[in-house]
Amino acid sequence: MRLRTNRDDYHTMSREQQVNLIRLRTGHNRLNAHMNRKFKLAPSPTCACRQEDQTAEHILQRCPILDEERKEVWPSPTPLQTKLYGSRQELEKTTTFITSAGLIV
Repeated sequence: MRLRTNRDDYHTMSREQQVNLIRLRTGHNRLNAHMNRKFKLAPSPTCACRQEDQTAEHILQRCPILDEERKEVWPSPTPLQTKLYGSRQELEKTTTFITSAGLIV
């Protein structure tokens, strides 16, 4: 096996940050939608806001409960693609948001 000599932004992040991002990217996470549908460990796939299922897209883009935290991290609207696959700075914003929101993904 050959070692990677040049590292992309994702691979320069901490292991914890990488795990959070990959869980958000794949949908295999501890959010209600996945935990309810896959394992029946959450009573409902719905978010605490009761507006839609608690998915990565919902918490990163639309959940009204997390509006303040979201606006602190992203003052202007930012596409989901950028939040999950952008530059290192954007990826760090995403992991900061998850931490500051008190979410476990």
